[in-house]
Amino acid sequence: MLTIQTLPVFSKEADETEIRSSGLHDRLPFKPDGTRWLLSQHQLDTYKAATSANGPQIILNTAMTGDGKSLAAYLPILLNPNHHTFGMYPTNELSRDQGRQFKNYMIHFQQQFPYCSLWGAELTRLAEEHNFTYRASALKERFDNHNVILTNPDIFNLVMNYRYRSGIFSPNELPYSLCTNFDNFIFDEFHIFSTPQVVSVLTAMLYILESGQRHKFIFSSATPNTLLQQMAQRSGLQYQIIEGTYTNQAQAGYRSVLHPTQLQFHPLREKQTVEEWIKGFLPEIVAFWQTQTPRPKGAVIVNSVVTARRIAHMLSTELTGKYGITIGENTGLTDAERRATSLQKDIVVGTSTIDVGVDFNINFLVFESANAGTFLQRFGRLGRYKMGETAFAQYQAHALISGKTPWVYARIEEKLREQGVVNGGEADRPTQLSGAIYAALPEETDFANYAKRWGVIQAAHIITVLESIKNQQAYTRLATQLTKKYEQLFALSNFHSARKRYWYLTDKSRAEQCAPILDEVIAFRGTSPFQVGCWDTTIDPEAFLTYDLFPLVQSADYLVESRENYQQAMMQRASDGQGTSEADLKYAMKGKGEKPLVLKVLEYKAERDWLKLRVSDDLSLWNDQVFVLMGLAIDEPRSLSIGAVNQVLSRQSVVCYATKRWDARELRRMLKLPSHFPLYTAVDSNRNREYVLTFGKAALMLEAQLIGWRKKDVEEEPIFC
Repeated sequence: MLTIQTLPVFSKEADETEIRSSGLHDRLPFKPDGTRWLLSQHQLDTYKAATSANGPQIILNTAMTGDGKSLAAYLPILLNPNHHTFGMYPTNELSRDQGRQFKNYMIHFQQQFPYCSLWGAELTRLAEEHNFTYRASALKERFDNHNVILTNPDIFNLVMNYRYRSGIFSPNELPYSLCTNFDNFIFDEFHIFSTPQVVSVLTAMLYILESGQRHKFIFSSATPNTLLQQMAQRSGLQYQIIEGTYTNQAQAGYRSVLHPTQLQFHPLREKQTVEEWIKGFLPEIVAFWQTQTPRPKGAVIVNSVVTARRIAHMLSTELTGKYGITIGENTGLTDAERRATSLQKDIVVGTSTIDVGVDFNINFLVFESANAGTFLQRFGRLGRYKMGETAFAQYQAHALISGKTPWVYARIEEKLREQGVVNGGEADRPTQLSGAIYAALPEETDFANYAKRWGVIQAAHIITVLESIKNQQAYTRLATQLTKKYEQLFALSNFHSARKRYWYLTDKSRAEQCAPILDEVIAFRGTSPFQVGCWDTTIDPEAFLTYDLFPLVQSADYLVESRENYQQAMMQRASDGQGTSEADLKYAMKGKGEKPLVLKVLEYKAERDWLKLRVSDDLSLWNDQVFVLMGLAIDEPRSLSIGAVNQVLSRQSVVCYATKRWDARELRRMLKLPSHFPLYTAVDSNRNREYVLTFGKAALMLEAQLIGWRKKDVEEEPIFC
């Protein structure tokens, strides 16, 4: 077992003379001790860039996790309420968490102005509450009456691509309202997104800036996206990278950011699961809780939602009754009520829902990761300095390395040695540890081919809509200017090929075959075609939510239930005083009579079953193409309810990519696909041949990547529907 000690981290404070010359000194709030609030140098630099009329259009703040990037982004409005801000976060949970944090900012800076957190379900509620016929009207009301909105980039993307029906507005009125009401657009934790999301944001960004608006776009991420920088530079956008300045020695002019931490790397045995390892590690966990003062707080962060559920149940059984160590769960299978209380427990078990910025203070961490960015992000949850809070006596992290990739553990040892760090030694977090982790963990593809193949179609959509706005010559000029900018952004020889593909997909005679593909292109993250209602009886009280079908049928024993029974059970829970809200079944798969598919989960299995699909079509007609598939069914695993599931599943139209050239393992290795990239094995019913399938946005990403791999022109290769 490899053990190192990460050194404390101190961030450079802004020079007081520079703060005074910027006119900020007397506008900063006082701390409880009567002194002025201190700013880090990167916070001051971000403020100056965001408020400078001649400064960069894009600001990339790459300061370390825990060093106040969020405050840096919001300083302009906290010091000047007329400077309105639209903040975007990758998860709704994080936007709500930042809403609570922003309330604290308002108190500290003695500000009073309207702000709100906003997500899809909340937007629907607002429309109903205020009797708006369309959600677009509710959005416009929020835009017009709030200085700050904390939301997700999906809503931003839908607005900028004219996807909200209004019935009253012209197509450009809602984007115009968004742009005229807000000065700065913040994208937090943007590193978790891939090429399709980078393309969506840059496409909208050019649209806004070419409209004559003087906006600033602030990206806060400790692990910045290099593709964003490359494409921005290509299109002529000005950007500035702002970094933190750090030392591991306490000294004048530097403030504490991270505490020293003991980090242990644990190589798992070849077939050992994370759950098995944690069960064997229980004595050490108990000892940590019994010997530490003040009482520890911990987290377990894993890749699989179902694994997290089993671990949370096991820890609760083993630790709560015997030792009084309370366990919380925060995953995609956790309902809103449990999420709200999970971070108050002694140990919270979660997945990516808690490793992208939800603010909690822990001194014990067990985690796994598939890539360098995730490793550093999850490790970054530990050891944060909290102003006004008592530090823990010890901070301890345990990184679990899969036994299926033993070479990763060996490479971590090797790369740390190259950085001058040996077993038992000390390491600097920003340089030595980060450098070793990036060098040791496997590199993954960035799906760059998606931009020219499919992302550019989103740009063609914006151009076409602008040209279609009647009697508005200004929009025609804007469309012409944007076309040139988009050619630069995507490095195109010309824009005509993209326009042809867009026109092909929007031809009304092919709507059934092509409209779903265009929807996938324009959607920020793609659609979720296999959502089902999930009535989870494995926990007390029972939970009611929506989740993806395939992981459930692989990992659970279940029954198909009616919506009526689902609603009755949910209402019973509410009548017991435990409170709940019905999962939104509007987007769940529908069977005959538009009845949503609901699975009643009875138990989660110890091991995940292999999933095998069956397709009624002759897939040879669609090999190596993107197409819209119907007639999909689950072949394995079998269950008593699989027939009822397949009756609903077979009715769904889903965007699909199919290939029989390689199996899933070959594709992952050959293209360096992320471990979480969804690949499925399916049998063609007509010829009984095996294919690899993927669906939704992933289908477009894989198709584009394979076209490039086969040395074909991703711009000119035709689309077949």
